[in-house]
Amino acid sequence: MSDEQHNSMGPVMDATPEIQKLSEQPEVIFSAIDALYKKHQEHKVHRFTEENREKHIANWKVTKYAEEKVAYGTNYFLKVFIGDGLYLHIRVHRHPNQDKYDFYALHETIKHNVATCVFTEDDPLTYFNY
Repeated sequence: MSDEQHNSMGPVMDATPEIQKLSEQPEVIFSAIDALYKKHQEHKVHRFTEENREKHIANWKVTKYAEEKVAYGTNYFLKVFIGDGLYLHIRVHRHPNQDKYDFYALHETIKHNVATCVFTEDDPLTYFNY
């Protein structure tokens, strides 16, 4: 199994229209937004409410991505702009020989002693499992 030090993630590249399209599939975008809201509902810094949800979906734009070829398909690591200078790092899986994509995980990290899934434009897209 891959980890942060040992993985097959390719180089980080600028997003393409194809990558944007896969990120907008309902099973990807809504699962990612739902995961964000579950983790940040009572967050000390980012208290996202339902009022923010529509804005985050409307602003949804992949800016960077990387791919990892694995035996069971392809993992896509995406850096997604959601508005107000905020970004998510999400992982999406494509099944082999299928045009089916599943949201896999939000990247969660510790910033200023607080767990967060929100990144800035300057935060690099890196490999993550969860």
